[in-house]
Parts: sequence; structure tokens; C-alpha cells
Amino acid sequence: MYYTVYKITNLTNGKIYIGAHRTSNLDDYYMGSGVKIKDDIRKYGKDNFKKEYMFIFENEREMYDMESILVNEDFIKNENVYNLSTGGYGWNRREPENERAMNSKAGSWKNIEKRRKICESIPMSKRKEIGKKLGDKYGGLNGLSSEEIEKRFDIIKDINLLKYGWVNKVSDKLGITHTQVKRFIEKYYKGEFYRRK
Repeated sequence: MYYTVYKITNLTNGKIYIGAHRTSNLDDYYMGSGVKIKDDIRKYGKDNFKKEYMFIFENEREMYDMESILVNEDFIKNENVYNLSTGGYGWNRREPENERAMNSKAGSWKNIEKRRKICESIPMSKRKEIGKKLGDKYGGLNGLSSEEIEKRFDIIKDINLLKYGWVNKVSDKLGITHTQVKRFIEKYYKGEFYRRK
């Protein structure tokens, strides 16, 4: 399971949304639960939005703590953000039972000093390691590493891309959505990756 803090950018107007999401698949195409961002995704279309993973944690607590640091009162006052409320264990989230007991002794997550300590407790080397892993596999602009591209093409080498039903077959083999398949093939099969060879 991945506990992520992500950023979604509207490519037409530059507005951003920062959220937290728990997932077993980093390619699940989850695009946030905020009312304003959902409205704009319907208005502009998903293709006009870019999603980036800022952090990946090993537990829910760290994920929500980081979201609460980033999505604070000052952040939500900015007119260029979609977030309507501060991050962390918000109105629709329930702290895990074991976390509640810890909070009763350690103090509220809203405590600014506690937030500072959490931020300082994540070593730069760990942040760089997470960023490198994400960059290699997903990239800040949803790019893939050369190794990942080669691996995917090796997996689908026996599929005839000119024959009806190829999208379903590639989707099943790679474990990605039909939209992701089409983007992958368009970007890398016809695109720059093979032109370089």
C-alpha cells in the first residue's frame, strides 16, 4: 500500500490541488475529491490536468501529517488553489484507533510545533530517495525511464498493434487502463523514444 501526497495542476490556468490518497496502484488515475477541482476536471477534461506525487509514505499518519503541513490556512486562502479546507485528518477522515491514543498523549496534529518536528524528522536523504524512485518510474511530468519503457515493450512485443482489440490485450498485460495504454503507445511507440534509436 502507498500513502501518497500528490499535486494536481490545471494546465490551462495553473491552479493547483494538493491532496492525500491511499492506493495499491500509483497509476490508478485518482484525481482528488475536492468539489472545485472535480468541477474543473469536468469543464476542461482530464487531459488538461497533470498529477505529480510529492511524497510517498509507509503509513497513513505520516501522509496526513504532511498534507496538514502543506495545505494550511495560508495555502487555502490563495486564489490559485482548489483546496477549500486544510489538510490532514479533515471533516471526512477518521483517525485510526491506534493514532487517537497517540494523539491524546502527544497533542493535536494542529499543533504548529508538532508539524515542524514532523517536517524536520523526514531526512533529506529519504526525500531524495523517494523522489528518485518516483522520477525513475513516473517522473514529475508522468515520464517513464528508458528501462521501464523497454520492459513494457518487451512484455507486449507479441501483440499486433494493428489488429482489433490490441488496447485490451496491452491493458491486461501491463495492468494499466485503456487511456494509459493509448498515451503510452502514442508517446513512446510513435514518439521520441523510438526516433532516438
